[in-house]
Amino acid sequence: MILIRALAFLLHFTLVPVAVGRLITYRARTNWIADYLVGFFGNLAIFYVLYTIAEGLQNWCTVKEPVHGAFSLLLWMYGIVMAILVIFWLWLERNNYSRVVTKIRFKVAETKVSFTNDRFTIVYTIMFLILLLLQLYMAFGYEINQWSYDDFDYVVNSKDSIETDTLSYVNNIDGTMPNVAEKRAVASWGTYVAMLSVTSGFEVTTVYHTVLPVFLLLIAYANYYFMASALLHKIDDRVIFMIVLSVANIFGLYSHYSVTFRLLGAIWQGKAVLSVIAIPFFLVYLLKLYKREIKTIYMLPIAAVSLGASSLTSLSEMLLPAFVVMIWIVMCIYKRRIYGIRYLLASLVGPAYVGLFYIFIKMLQMDMQNTSHKFFRRRIEKQWILKWFY
Repeated sequence: MILIRALAFLLHFTLVPVAVGRLITYRARTNWIADYLVGFFGNLAIFYVLYTIAEGLQNWCTVKEPVHGAFSLLLWMYGIVMAILVIFWLWLERNNYSRVVTKIRFKVAETKVSFTNDRFTIVYTIMFLILLLLQLYMAFGYEINQWSYDDFDYVVNSKDSIETDTLSYVNNIDGTMPNVAEKRAVASWGTYVAMLSVTSGFEVTTVYHTVLPVFLLLIAYANYYFMASALLHKIDDRVIFMIVLSVANIFGLYSHYSVTFRLLGAIWQGKAVLSVIAIPFFLVYLLKLYKREIKTIYMLPIAAVSLGASSLTSLSEMLLPAFVVMIWIVMCIYKRRIYGIRYLLASLVGPAYVGLFYIFIKMLQMDMQNTSHKFFRRRIEKQWILKWFY
């Protein structure tokens, strides 16, 4: 049973992102790393949309007494949607399985030739793998010791979601309900980790401090290789780039406010995933797309990454728009004209959605604090959706 649950956990970082990524980029493929990361954040985007529906219903039905059942509702919705998407992807790719194997063999042969032609590449790769294994060991063995006030925003919130069957509904200091803080309510990362905990059977603390750091660190370095491939053509140059970056990360772990700390000290936090994975990937991905001909088919992958990244933390409302607008301005200057408005709009889908949900939650919260129902006067105590909650 433990192996089955562990496999279910593993599928959320393997099969699910691949399936979602291949569906989102069905007509807009770039390369396998980009497609995987689009799927990773696309999966978070789907989870976030379902999360906003479940949490909105939960707070809508909170008139006098606390209600329970929102977390279970979210798990059911997410499980059904993911099962449908994975089955649909397997059916869609039914004629391409042999082609995928052929591509993998060709890529392995091509990489082998590159390594054979330059023996130093083998040395560089071994050096990088040693550095990567060192970082993975530190992530697995030592991030469990990194505790701070942020654990109230992540670990306690996730634990409360499971134990009370609610979504961002409990005061993480004294446990009172209902207590909806907009900052936590608009971010679904803690609830996503709670879902991983229920799926795998691992304790929330174990998922945050032991398991997630390993997976997220691997995803981060896959992203860094994607960045290296965008900057450098030769494989040995890319590997050298990864070595230099690894050394900089290891010796740059000096402050709680540095990106290196978020990578190697507390990568399980939502703002860490945003700063070390989401934003770097999104910037390079946008630059690669802006360099090509502007096509509407790329708007869906851009919007998916934008929404998935925005779901990680409320901090994304400031950082994400600033970076995507900056990239757009740079490309307009480079092209010497207004360029890529469609991509800019798609890039802002995530912050716009989070902003609207924040306003909705704020209005509901104000109604929950008094009986006048200033904003939603038609909210009544007996509604059909209450049949789900208890």
